[in-house]
Amino acid sequence: MKRLETERLALRNFHADDWQALRAMILQYQATPLALYDQPWPTSPEEIQRVTAWFAAGDAYLAVCLKESGQFIGFVALNDESRDGRRQYNLGYIFDADYHGQGYATEACRAVLDDAFQRLGADAVVTGTAEANLASRRLLEQLGFVKTRETISMFQATPDGQPIEFLGYSYELAKGARPRSS
Repeated sequence: MKRLETERLALRNFHADDWQALRAMILQYQATPLALYDQPWPTSPEEIQRVTAWFAAGDAYLAVCLKESGQFIGFVALNDESRDGRRQYNLGYIFDADYHGQGYATEACRAVLDDAFQRLGADAVVTGTAEANLASRRLLEQLGFVKTRETISMFQATPDGQPIEFLGYSYELAKGARPRSS
């Protein structure tokens, strides 16, 4: 069982009953133009219940909740991608749009990064985002990530089957190269 706390947030393992809040957030996210730059999410109640159960089975996906009320506002994922003796993790996140612009993503990601480098002994944390996702790019740069490459990516297609290509950026945050938590 994993739990991280910040001044305003509690990051905890998913529970089976988080599925409705997760589904509402995913439906909201899937309706945005940025969803084209990501793998499509399942959206039926049954599929989201299975995803939530899978998230709850480990420590890689943490529900982000307001500490004061317990309100689910998003999630942060930290997946182990270690290989060749290098401890490397991949960071991912989605936050409810009603809570954007309030520093919650920064606060939650900092807590997860602190845990990755201090407790897990990470050598690096990597992630990626679409060039068009300005908010995510700003967040990653604020967290100290450095852009390492650009790639043309495609996760989805138009209704007539044409691939939707976009410019994607890969980022890395190396141990010792990150700003101190505030």
